[in-house]
Amino acid sequence: MQKQKKSATTRTRIFATVVYPESAPEDWREQLEQQHVKAMVSPLHCKDVLPTGELKKAHYHVLWRYEGVKTPAQAQELVYIIGGAGAVEIVADYRGYARYLCHLDSPDKAQYDPEDVQCFGGEDWAEVALSEAERTDAVLDEIEDWIDDTGCVSYIQLCRYARRNRPDWTRCVRTHTVHLSALIRSAYWELNNSGDRDGGCT
Repeated sequence: MQKQKKSATTRTRIFATVVYPESAPEDWREQLEQQHVKAMVSPLHCKDVLPTGELKKAHYHVLWRYEGVKTPAQAQELVYIIGGAGAVEIVADYRGYARYLCHLDSPDKAQYDPEDVQCFGGEDWAEVALSEAERTDAVLDEIEDWIDDTGCVSYIQLCRYARRNRPDWTRCVRTHTVHLSALIRSAYWELNNSGDRDGGCT
């Protein structure tokens, strides 16, 4: 996570703050949404540890960006609205900070589930934080879990399911035919040789 050195005259688009649940308005997320900026809120960081071994105070990281440049004083207004702590941070690396919301690049720190990141203003955490390869791997993981969970042994059934129910899978299904077909053939072999799959698609 990179931060820029802050000055009163610096103008930039990307800012961040920390929100402590007990100090923020009850509707602070709704207030954030009403600002109509692209923003992301981390999962609750409740497992972070101080150098002494003590737990840090539970908090959220809030990251947002404007369409045009703003001064820190202008961005500070949003901090006041949502009950953020202290002075606004200027952020140099939007993608890096987005990954920091879950500590993706800090294996020595507590890890948080990307599924718990909340997005506002049409922002997409995965599009920002993950490389194309990481996004593809994440989709393939979901598809393979679905194949295991449903006992699907038909590639065409997978295609139909994706087209009708998971359009976000469709591109991956169509561009990874060899891998997924081989996986399904292996599943079919398991079904016929061990009998531990139900053999149907739902």
